[in-house]
This record gives sequence, structure tokens and C-alpha cells, in this order.
Amino acid sequence: MKFNNRGNWFIEQEEKVYWISRSVAVLPISIFVVSEPDGESVFVPLGKRGLDLPDEVGKWSLAGGYLDWDETAGEAAIRETYEELGLDLLSLRDRAESAEENGCLKFQGDMEQPYFVYSMPTLKQNVTLHFPLMFWVEELPQLCPQVSTGEVEEVRWFDLETALGSELAFGHQETIRHCLINYFGWQLD
Repeated sequence: MKFNNRGNWFIEQEEKVYWISRSVAVLPISIFVVSEPDGESVFVPLGKRGLDLPDEVGKWSLAGGYLDWDETAGEAAIRETYEELGLDLLSLRDRAESAEENGCLKFQGDMEQPYFVYSMPTLKQNVTLHFPLMFWVEELPQLCPQVSTGEVEEVRWFDLETALGSELAFGHQETIRHCLINYFGWQLD
């Protein structure tokens, strides 16, 4: 995939690093529903945070990151998911929407406008834009991160129950729960 963004940069001065960045983060909450003969199974793709990251190293998390220069929030959500998980959200959405016309797979969500804006002035990522995205698929796509293992050490599909019961980085299990209940209208135990 080709992206037109211009990355954030830093300045080093007197052994200190100062980032010149847009301090808005995007967080695509990608949920995948697989139809099986005995019902549906729900999965969440997660990445294990690598040693080069400043926070929550070694914890599993949703894909996400800072909005770069020259890109929309939606473009950043698509880019971060591709970089950290190797998932092409646009192709998955287009495939689901074309199959939906034949009564098969479907997609629910909005890749251009966030559903929820999380604002915490005391955190580094003081504004986070949440993009709940749900895909119905015949089988789970392969995960293949495009970044170094210093950023994403490992990627894996988690079934929904395991993801919600885990202590994910930045409380992402609660973010997933919030989106399922408030955006998708699910009833959870």
C-alpha cells in the first residue's frame, strides 16, 4: 500500500528529544466475525508492543498511533492498521461490501469519521479518535506487520472472550467493550 503522509519528527537538544508531531492518535477497533456451521466466532487482531516503544512494552494492544502530517484521521487509522498488523482495511471493506450485495459478508463502521473522541489532557496521546470497525469474513486474514519487531514484537488473533478478559495495553479491553456495547449495540455479560 502507498500512503501520502509525512511522518512526525524530532529534534535533539542537550541530550533531550523533542517531538514535533500532531498529538492526536487514532485507534481502529477492528472486530472480525467468522461464520461457522455452528454459529459465529468473534476475533480481535492484537499486536504485542515491542521494546522500542516508550510505554506498555510487552503488552498486547490494538493497532493505533499518531496522526501524521498531510493525512486525515481515517487515512491514519488505515495506515496504522496496515503497518502494525498487515491488514488492508480498504480491501477488506470493499470485499465485504461487494459480497454483501449477494447476501453474504458485510462490513459495519466508518473509516473516515471517528465514533468517539477520547480526551485526556494528562496523557501523551491526549486526544484519541476511536474507529469501531466490524468485518464479517469466511476466514481470518493473515496478520503480517510491516514494522520492526521493536515496534510490534508479535501479532495474533484473540477470540473476543480472551481479549476482553486480558489486561491489554492502555486498557484497550475496555475500549473494545465500550465500542461493542455503545456503537454496535451488543449485549455483553
